[in-house]
Amino acid sequence: MSLRETAARRAVRRAFGAEAGWLQPVVARALPGISLVLATSLGAAALGLAPPWLTKQLIDKGLVAGDAQALWLYAGAMFAVGLVALGSSVVNSLLHLRFSAAMLADLRGRMLGAVLGQSSARPSPQVGEVMARLDGDTAEIQRFAFDGLLAAGGSVFRLVGGAAMLFALEWRLALLATAATPLNLVFLAWARPRTQTRAEEVRASRGALSSWLVETVAGLPTLRVLGAEGARAKDLEPLQAGQIALLIRQRRWLELTGAVPQVVTAAVRSAVLVAGGLMVIAGTWPLGSLIAFIAYLGMMTGPLQNLLGLYHAQAQAKVALARLSAFANKHAAEPGGRAPAPGPGALRFVAARGRDGRHLPADLMIRAGQKVLLDGPSGIGKSTLVALAARLAAPAAGARVFLDGEDVAGLDPVALRRAVAVVPQAAMLFHGTLAENLRLADPGASDTALWQALEDTGLADMLRQRGQGLALPITEAGRNLSGGERQRIAITRALLLPFRVLVLDETLSEVDAPAAAAILSAILARHPDRTILVIAHAGPARALAFDQVVTLTADPALRSSRGEAPNQRENARENAV
Repeated sequence: MSLRETAARRAVRRAFGAEAGWLQPVVARALPGISLVLATSLGAAALGLAPPWLTKQLIDKGLVAGDAQALWLYAGAMFAVGLVALGSSVVNSLLHLRFSAAMLADLRGRMLGAVLGQSSARPSPQVGEVMARLDGDTAEIQRFAFDGLLAAGGSVFRLVGGAAMLFALEWRLALLATAATPLNLVFLAWARPRTQTRAEEVRASRGALSSWLVETVAGLPTLRVLGAEGARAKDLEPLQAGQIALLIRQRRWLELTGAVPQVVTAAVRSAVLVAGGLMVIAGTWPLGSLIAFIAYLGMMTGPLQNLLGLYHAQAQAKVALARLSAFANKHAAEPGGRAPAPGPGALRFVAARGRDGRHLPADLMIRAGQKVLLDGPSGIGKSTLVALAARLAAPAAGARVFLDGEDVAGLDPVALRRAVAVVPQAAMLFHGTLAENLRLADPGASDTALWQALEDTGLADMLRQRGQGLALPITEAGRNLSGGERQRIAITRALLLPFRVLVLDETLSEVDAPAAAAILSAILARHPDRTILVIAHAGPARALAFDQVVTLTADPALRSSRGEAPNQRENARENAV
């Protein structure tokens, strides 16, 4: 382990505890920048110690002694120190922005990777809650990890330097000045758990509000169809009112915890001022020394408050850390594995059923190159069953799926999903161009390859007529396209994968029958040796010449509280019609 990694490990453990090990690489990469900013900050702090001493010299050796030459000398020195301090402050600010922003970007990238790598066996979190964590919680961690280290280092330096100057000026008053520290520590130790509780409440509230907003914006077309925009908007008021109440409660508490140490510090400072003033009146202490002492005491107030504040800020940062750790924890990640060995695309399902499947466990052998229709009533678990082959769903206990003789549970999920291409009914497209969406499947695909796949899905002629070709703009979620166009683009994208097995899960449900039949014929002609699984309740997809038709049957052991098997009432209605 390198020196930088060791330092990062110690810093993370002291700031957040042993459970924050996932944060160590981020901090290690940020340490050089933090060190540089800290060095410039300490340089500025060292310069900041000079003005009070120069002021003392100007008063005692210039004004009081009546020495004009000394007056000019120390006044000039103060001006020069001020210019240098100003320049170093500007440099420090720019460096701070550069390296703190880089750390935040690194942390967000790390967290986005963790979110994208979440195991399919875990429940999917709400989008708004994920966004709140990627945005707000990462910023909270970055501020504490970056600024906290800087504040701690700079504050300790200023306190040590200031304390040394205080004791050099008058050790008895210096002892009096330090009396506020233990009192403040006792109070903040009492207040810290309450600070953490209030931070948890506010973070949870922000996540709930963010989720509501994301869901509302995503569901705008549905709200418009129902004419329910106003009704939905009314639900925002209680959410915002609750968040505002929590924010006010937290702010009151933070103001209290900030005010108490300030009052204690002010009382001690007043006592120092009176005691020092009496010494000046008695002629036992120079006036310049008292002024310098008060200046150094004032300079130490900020660093002391920073250190005490870090103690409280750590409680809030730990709340954010716990929320991020839910994603970053290694147990939440998708289990890895080896790349699948080359094979023709045979599948075997053994006692297979999704965790929420309602059908009898399936024992099924699909030979390479076969065309299979998976049938059964809605909601029984057909989509989940085929998703098991690509590790896109959580299996029930004892369920196993094999691709060309290899248990998919031990295979690398990314490589597996390129071998078993699943095209769901709801096609998800991303803001950008058509080419960018297609190249998600094959970043190195040539334009010729893209056009060939578009020919197979019947989109090539449409694109030529529009005159935009592969540069066709696609808005968020592909809302500028029809449902059938989105489905065809999703199929096109899947055809660019090096798949052995192609799963079409209600993929052509929004494509007209002649076009759907043409697409299926093109796929079969282009990939005659590939294994194809089809789920379709209606349309041309059910008319293919299948090698197998597998019908899932409801498990009678999984009955509702009314004694009905899954889909029993639905089947009864269908039979009645």
